Amino acid sequence: MANGVRADVEAIGEVSLELASGFTLLLRDILFVPSLQRNLISVSCLDDDDYACHFGDEKWHIYCNNDCVGVSLQQQDLYLLSLHETMNSVCDAIENTSLSENANKKRKRTQDASSKLWHYRLGHILRERIERFVKNGILPPLEFSKLKQCIDCIKGKYAKKIKKNAKRSTGILQVIHTDICGLFPVKSMDGYDSFITFTDNYSRFGYIYPIKERTEALDKFKIFKAEVENQHNLKIKIVRSDRGGEYC
Repeated sequence: MANGVRADVEAIGEVSLELASGFTLLLRDILFVPSLQRNLISVSCLDDDDYACHFGDEKWHIYCNNDCVGVSLQQQDLYLLSLHETMNSVCDAIENTSLSENANKKRKRTQDASSKLWHYRLGHILRERIERFVKNGILPPLEFSKLKQCIDCIKGKYAKKIKKNAKRSTGILQVIHTDICGLFPVKSMDGYDSFITFTDNYSRFGYIYPIKERTEALDKFKIFKAEVENQHNLKIKIVRSDRGGEYC
């Protein structure tokens, strides 16, 4: 969830909502979460299904093929969608749907046609390279209409602001930055759910070690220290961290 709390999904299904205008809105891959007190619709998922959304004047307009098919008003920072049928029947319909069958259908559909998914999988590579993979038969035929400007790619090209009076080291191993990233909700095949990094301030060269517990930080640092000091015949002078307590 948005606050980091995990919630159980009992079923995944497809639901047809009859809007107040009479238009039938088909929602795919709906998650049935009994612990939620509200029924929420994802705008990004509507966009993936070729529905256009416009927000303004405390109203939400839904368009299909340039035709306005639904309008909802803003109430308490949410847009409430008027329906002909109650949401109880929607939940009943989802609850009776097979979880495994619909999950397999979703996976097959996204893997077969989503160029955006392959863009993420291949480390945000250029569209031209993905098209080349498709042409060479490495990837299946993909739909590129959804692969527009990637927000993560734009953020990655931003220039970092340099702190005033900040000076980089004049040689390797003078300053080493270390930090722990995790816990991640999904573990690796070997059971790791975190990793620790060591980055040289001068060369910006970094080492990554997977860990299962934060108490492994000191052991990983000893391994890193032995390797780099033997490699460069130098000693580490300063180690900087966010003082998270993993070395206490």
